[in-house]
Amino acid sequence: MPTVEQTPHGDLRAQLAVALLVVSVLTALGGLTPVDPQTPTGRWAVAAAAYALLAVLAVTLPAHPTSTEVVLVAGIVVAGGVLASCRATEGVVVFALGVILAGQLAAYVLDTRRAAVVVAAAASTIAVGAWLAVAPVHATNIVSMATLCVLSCVLLGWQGHRLREAGGTDHLTGALTRGPFYARLDAALARARRRGEPLAVVALDIDDFRRVNDAHGHLGADDLMADLVAHWHAELDRAGFVGRLGGDEFVAVLPGHGEDAARRWAALACAWTPLPCSAGVAVHEPGDTARDLLVRADADLYADKHDRKAGAPA
Repeated sequence: MPTVEQTPHGDLRAQLAVALLVVSVLTALGGLTPVDPQTPTGRWAVAAAAYALLAVLAVTLPAHPTSTEVVLVAGIVVAGGVLASCRATEGVVVFALGVILAGQLAAYVLDTRRAAVVVAAAASTIAVGAWLAVAPVHATNIVSMATLCVLSCVLLGWQGHRLREAGGTDHLTGALTRGPFYARLDAALARARRRGEPLAVVALDIDDFRRVNDAHGHLGADDLMADLVAHWHAELDRAGFVGRLGGDEFVAVLPGHGEDAARRWAALACAWTPLPCSAGVAVHEPGDTARDLLVRADADLYADKHDRKAGAPA
């Protein structure tokens, strides 16, 4: 399951809550109309109430990957308890399918570490619950269900990552587009606050970029931008990233960099272009939002551009 930096957890909460409510109703109906008269319907009633509670938590907990992970794992654990009590093979299969769906959802929306936790919980729950179930389930079927759970989650997670990467990356330069860039900057800023580490942003703008269009055409300009961003990416550490916010306007985010280190990086970044390049630096301060950082970096960039023009020979 590949790493996914940002996912729409806020948008997911309503859908997750609805799904849990549906499972709650289905579980309650299963307890009221059991296939086997000796089914412990009380356990099913408790599970239905637990799913209803999880539905409420899905929309009241903060919209964060951790809360999504916790709700999904809790739902899987509840399903495991009911699965183990099944006296009919049909019940084992139905609840195993529900657990697989929870794992697939985690693989699609969560980062690799969190998704791996949920998928491992799903596969383990299927294996242990089916093994403990009163209903007869052959060992081969148990292994098959657990294996298919893992495989389907891995494939769905990989495909989801590819789709988000395609939608969030500028096809020309490989830089992040505006939406994913802002989301990742917010996450980097929150991490810097939590760890007490510095974070800098560098606004980059190529001066007189129209000269490239005039001299080499739009394709030549595209080649220059793609080459520049490739150089910038090569000089970033693992946590750094670049976003394209306009035609020739880029912003690099440098976690762990103070002002001096960020300005050194900016000087090198501008040296990689054959055209004059202006750069503006802003360093995270207590209470800063992502917008605050970008506004200060933009102001510093225009001050650098003004100084550059003022110092140019007439």
